[in-house]
Amino acid sequence: MISARKIMLSGLLALGMVTTMIPSAAQAAVGSTDDESGMRIGGFDAAVARANGYEIVTLPDGSQASVPAAKAEAARRGSYVPKTGVLVKPSKGGVSANAYGSRSGNCGTSWVQISPRGGGSAGLTTGMSLVLDSGGPWDIHWNVNVSDRNGTSNQYYDEDDGYVSGTGLSWAGKGRTLNLARGSATVKVTAGSFTITGAGWVCFSYAPGATDIIT
Repeated sequence: MISARKIMLSGLLALGMVTTMIPSAAQAAVGSTDDESGMRIGGFDAAVARANGYEIVTLPDGSQASVPAAKAEAARRGSYVPKTGVLVKPSKGGVSANAYGSRSGNCGTSWVQISPRGGGSAGLTTGMSLVLDSGGPWDIHWNVNVSDRNGTSNQYYDEDDGYVSGTGLSWAGKGRTLNLARGSATVKVTAGSFTITGAGWVCFSYAPGATDIIT
């Protein structure tokens, strides 16, 4: 069931009313290390799509797509060909290729950053920037794996643990402080991290990771 909160969030995204500033991975703080990689479509959420005026359809070639509801029948017939929001049907005996590990994907990009602060602590930031037709982040399930000399742990985020940009297309998790062992430490978005977008796309991260020295 879709909550009223998420329906309200979707409306705000569509109107561009969420105006919180989001830090970019490209604007790394001095003494920090960051990494950026793509996000890919791995499926669809029909209920979310329908709540926001989209419909999940099967195209003539067997691929699936999220399209505006008014164009659904045309897409099924092939008279309307969506350019985005398409999950390509796998080739015979193969899988749908999504260029895993590339710096951009058919959903957009994701990033993570670690910023050593001295005294065995470091800052952690992470987020995503999605393509226009995605409808922006709607429901977020995000994990960052943290590894240092003492072992590993996980930092979990959902849509309430961060900020949406004024365009409604980007999300950044609230900055967190990590207490780590001195030496090398790595932060990595897990491959299972995903967001469901306003158009019903299920977008998975290509799992960016960053390593720095904790002092």
